[in-house]
Amino acid sequence: MPQKIKTKRLLVSGDSWMASECNWYEELFDSEQVTNLAVPGSGNKYIAESVMSHIIFKQDVDFVFVNWSGLVRIDIPMPLKVSNLGRSHERTTANSKYWTNIVAPWRDKSQSIHIEEKIVRMMYQEKDYANVKSQSLLSVINLQNFLKAKQIPYLFCFLYDYTNKDFDHNHLVAESKVDKHGWGGFSTFGTVQKDNPILAELDTDRCLEPTGMDWGLKQSKDVFADGAHLTKPMYKEWAREMLLNYIA
Repeated sequence: MPQKIKTKRLLVSGDSWMASECNWYEELFDSEQVTNLAVPGSGNKYIAESVMSHIIFKQDVDFVFVNWSGLVRIDIPMPLKVSNLGRSHERTTANSKYWTNIVAPWRDKSQSIHIEEKIVRMMYQEKDYANVKSQSLLSVINLQNFLKAKQIPYLFCFLYDYTNKDFDHNHLVAESKVDKHGWGGFSTFGTVQKDNPILAELDTDRCLEPTGMDWGLKQSKDVFADGAHLTKPMYKEWAREMLLNYIA
């Protein structure tokens, strides 16, 4: 077994993958202390800003590890004093709480949500969701540049390959059936072209491979707990493969 990455105070953030009870990041890191800011359903804006806010206000970090989410999730920051909306009471930073639209497109007019609907609907009317995806990618780059400026060691990993178009078509043709967990149907993770100029700013030397969903789909055995999550043992197996590739 390869030697894990040693650190004293590890800070992690992400969505439901990083929030998994199996703590799969322990397959990668040997850390004395872990602070986990991950909240299921989070988008990249919350993920980035949760890390930045924690570092600015608490500064008790030696290494940062982030698992990035889907590109079409929208995180809306709100004042801490407003009423809780959805899981906003969990998705908090020093000065804000975040409401997140988890799945796109959100166009079912029969469904109500916890926040002003008009602006959320508007965000998904644009072809290819270019604005939503750009904002999500900028969050990734903003955190990268923040950590570099602070000279804080970090690694990123990803839910899926942002350039793999297989993750961007189900909402157009309704090929994917909704499973017992409510995943599938018209949802889409969101992708961009390989020559996307924002994605080109990403320092790939600090990004672990393989990406999660892509790895899972290539396995000969069933590794998925549902349409968007690995089983607990497979999270750990994926993490071990990332570590092997990192030290290679």
